[in-house]
Amino acid sequence: MEIRLARLEAIVPSLATREDFACLETRMNASISRVEATLHSEMTKLTWRIVALLAGLLPSLFVAAVYVVKHAN
Repeated sequence: MEIRLARLEAIVPSLATREDFACLETRMNASISRVEATLHSEMTKLTWRIVALLAGLLPSLFVAAVYVVKHAN
């Protein structure tokens, strides 16, 4: 019984308290907010890059298709 009690007494100082969890939760919320903001801005940048790519590519493809149709005969 004393061995088990000694093991428990050795573990007790390393257990987290409610304050520890509250502090951790606050830090996690702040980290998640930063990640969300970064993700949003990066997705916005990539979306505009795709729009710019399509704005340049689609007219070129249309012109190529018209050229092929006119010169097919």
